[in-house]
Amino acid sequence: MKNMLRTCILVLTLSSTALLGLSAQTDGLDLNEYYRFPLSLGLQYKALTPLETYRSGYDLFDLSADFRLPLPSMPVIQASVEGGMMQFSARDSTDARWEHRDMYGLLGAVWSTRLTKNYEVGVQLTGGASVSTYPSFMPGSGSSYSQSNLIAELGAMLQLIPSFNFAIELSPSLRYSKALGPLPDFDGLIFGLSVAGHIRLGEDPDAPKVALRSLQLGVSPFPPIFPAMQNWYSKNPLATVHLQNIERFPLQDIEITFYQNGFMDSPTLCAKLPSLAPGESVDVGIVAAFNQEVFRNEGITPLSGELVVTYRGKGRSGEQKTSVSYDLQDKSAITWDDDQKIAAFITPADSALRNYASYIRQVSKDKGITGYNEAVQFAAQLFHALAELGILYQVDPTQPFQAVSGNSQTIDSVNLPRDTMRRITGDCDDLTALYSAIMESAGIASAFITVPGHIYAAFNTKTAPKDFADINADRTMTITVGDELWIPVEITMIGTATFIEAWRKGAEQWNTLADKPLERHFFKTADAQVLYKPMGLRETDLGLQYGRKEPVVANFARDLNLVIDGIAEQAQAVARLSGKKEDWNRLGIKLARFGRHDKAIAAFKTAAGLDAAYTSPRINTGNVLFLAGNYGRALSEFQSLEKLPLLSKDSRNLAILRVNISKCFRALGDVRNATEYLSLAANLDPSLGIKYAYLAAPDSGAKASEAVDESKNITFAE
Repeated sequence: MKNMLRTCILVLTLSSTALLGLSAQTDGLDLNEYYRFPLSLGLQYKALTPLETYRSGYDLFDLSADFRLPLPSMPVIQASVEGGMMQFSARDSTDARWEHRDMYGLLGAVWSTRLTKNYEVGVQLTGGASVSTYPSFMPGSGSSYSQSNLIAELGAMLQLIPSFNFAIELSPSLRYSKALGPLPDFDGLIFGLSVAGHIRLGEDPDAPKVALRSLQLGVSPFPPIFPAMQNWYSKNPLATVHLQNIERFPLQDIEITFYQNGFMDSPTLCAKLPSLAPGESVDVGIVAAFNQEVFRNEGITPLSGELVVTYRGKGRSGEQKTSVSYDLQDKSAITWDDDQKIAAFITPADSALRNYASYIRQVSKDKGITGYNEAVQFAAQLFHALAELGILYQVDPTQPFQAVSGNSQTIDSVNLPRDTMRRITGDCDDLTALYSAIMESAGIASAFITVPGHIYAAFNTKTAPKDFADINADRTMTITVGDELWIPVEITMIGTATFIEAWRKGAEQWNTLADKPLERHFFKTADAQVLYKPMGLRETDLGLQYGRKEPVVANFARDLNLVIDGIAEQAQAVARLSGKKEDWNRLGIKLARFGRHDKAIAAFKTAAGLDAAYTSPRINTGNVLFLAGNYGRALSEFQSLEKLPLLSKDSRNLAILRVNISKCFRALGDVRNATEYLSLAANLDPSLGIKYAYLAAPDSGAKASEAVDESKNITFAE
């Protein structure tokens, strides 16, 4: 039995040496710290083999008890107190007088590291004293003999730990004994192999009944959740959680997450805290990254989310959860504490809106004027197209905008643009979202304006304020924002008025509050959507009938002509008042770009008549012929001008003239001459060679086609 025990201990001990290089860290967890215990009590049996030669044969064994106390700051080091009895039994009865028993006590230290949850290795060094008692040393005297000894012991250990509170220890050791009396016969080294059982006090950190509850949690009430604010919630706290460490030790690696089943793809990380001192408290904002499912919610849906806080303390992991209840509002719900929230309902990525914008451009393309602002033209086309679709303004019968504007408590609703198109009616906020979304889908920057009790749309013309007369003769019809002009549109007049009237009404509402700037607000959609991203959509075919295109085209052409007439009349009035050749020339350029060719030529003739040496209007007369598609006549006009001695002294206009000659040749398909004249123009002004390089493109393929189209944008001489 003893030999079997020795063999088993030896095998296990040798196997442990192969694991000594392993770390006591598992997935970042310090096992020694995590599984630390305050005190262990052990009982040990040890088989002993003397390495010295005694006077005869003896059987030796050891029974002991020990107490181990891990250091609080370093649990791998343990103070050790051991007491026991070592028995020397003679094999030959003639040597019975030498039988004796040693009672000993040892003090020392243990170094022990845990390799896994159930496996620990270490070494032990102890020293102390013993008293040897020889009961038969003096036969017949009836008394025993005792002497004292010094003891030192070094051992290795392998511990198998089936549960936190119990460990089985197998240990080889060397013990040295030195007699302090007259009997040194048993001095020397003794090899021992032992098996021990240790009871460890403390609570198993893996046991559910002792899970850490080191934090006191307090969550502020959750407000109603609005799908339109999905992006806002991911960056701005919707509520707060108060954390307080109620332990006497610090907590580390604190992580707070929030999860809502069905409306999140994964838990949202709210915060990470490196530590929280004993008694310390902190408030953490709760953010929520909802997924696209919130945009499909109809009506009010009561929800219960889960707030999870994980942390570590004294080497142990803790997790605490708390439920939070709140209401998820309908996808169209909104409160007007921030007017910018409407940006979430402006959805330019909606394919239905993009298709509709493409349709509008297509039906009106033949009536458009190249020389006039494209954004204004599309805005007018859209205004009349929506009217033909049947869109009408209808005040919300239960909660009109003027009743809920600025109210953070009352819940209103805004329809998505696609829903407004399907219903064909909407409040001012619905129509603003619709008009702005389609403008954005067409690539035109939109905005929205709020005045007391009302909201309406605006769009960017990308025109500098100094050029306001290129947009409208009346400067008050535009709004200057930064270095660009924006146009307001009273969208509630769709279907009941002209675009010009809606434009004028929008401008009047803005200008009326010029002396009350705090009562009017201008928000660019792009800026607002940084906070409130457009809502996600489940796109379906709307099945809309766009209506007749003829009324759209006719009404657009009427409005466009009215605007252009106003611009031309103002420019003509300026020219007549000043009598300057330059103003008459500018009038001609405007008229030419607006397609009023006859009136343009008349203006150029007036300008030329004021100064025979003024070549610009004569060049521009040829430009009108070019714009009319009469490239041959335009070329003849330009070439006759090129021979004038006056132009030899005006290198700027001569360079422009030669570029225009190059464009004529290009439009006529003569690439060689187009290239030659472009080169002559570049000799006078090198920048023109770069700007109009397309005129020298080879006469084949897509690039040639682009060059012909681009060449039709003639250059006017100022």
